[in-house]
Amino acid sequence: MKGTCFFCLLSTVLLICLKPTTSLRRLHLGQCVISVNIHEIRHSFRAIKDMTQSKDEHTDIRLLHQSYSLQDTEPMDRCCFLRHLLRFYLTTVFSHCKVSSSPIIRKVSRIANTFLSIKKDLRLCHQVSMCHCREDVKHKYGLIMSQYEKMDVHSAGLKALGELDILLDWMDKAD
Repeated sequence: MKGTCFFCLLSTVLLICLKPTTSLRRLHLGQCVISVNIHEIRHSFRAIKDMTQSKDEHTDIRLLHQSYSLQDTEPMDRCCFLRHLLRFYLTTVFSHCKVSSSPIIRKVSRIANTFLSIKKDLRLCHQVSMCHCREDVKHKYGLIMSQYEKMDVHSAGLKALGELDILLDWMDKAD
């Protein structure tokens, strides 16, 4: 009896220890390296994607255009650019998010909390001078803000939420 209990306990411990930790991803943002659970963000985003994209009335406007804002960002600028984008989502997008569905609110809150954690790590990199902001980043961020300001706050927030997959794809490739 004792041997069976010990074997079960040992098996459980080994399963937990050997479980792959593929959910955490190391992002290399210039000199700053952080760990992010992109899988968790994607899971929450999938739950809100259809709602946000179906209510997008401004399909002719892109905030996170891959060609001029994200994909051509130099590795040394990624930390600063991501820090600006997360601040944008946290202070502008999530704070103006008006959704009536409780499950959607919970998913948006989960994304916001994860972004807050990432932003905290990026702030630490910035404090030790590993996250420099060059003019190119400020220009790209300005382009995003000018597109955002073309819409009313509610529509712009839905647009930004609906484009989270673009940001997540970019983060996924930052290595």
